[in-house]
Amino acid sequence: MKFPHKILREIPRDIIALGSLPFFILVLVRVSILSKQEYLMQFVLAGVLFFILMFLFKSNMHSGLGFVMLFFTIIYYNDLKFSILAILIYLGLLASLIYFKIEKIKIFSGILFGVISSAISYYAGGLIF
Repeated sequence: MKFPHKILREIPRDIIALGSLPFFILVLVRVSILSKQEYLMQFVLAGVLFFILMFLFKSNMHSGLGFVMLFFTIIYYNDLKFSILAILIYLGLLASLIYFKIEKIKIFSGILFGVISSAISYYAGGLIF
């Protein structure tokens, strides 16, 4: 049985979707169920900060939101196996963006803004909330 070429092209699209706004909202809903308001507020603050930076400086949403979700889910689960899997999936997301010829500067700026917004919300969230 041959593996259709169309399916191979869909896999990178599916991986990129893990850095999308609907998936971010899904993760936030899951986090809201945890009854850890400080963690939820840090997560929300990171998303808001990222979107402000993204709209001001034009970056890639998927690479940035993907990093925010990577950062906060790794902190929450605090498990080496999960962390390795999450990092590999995030690297797959980045590779998929490159595969679809997204401008590398926009991918990099998305990562940078994701790092900045995650760091600010992690430290500021602990002080505010």
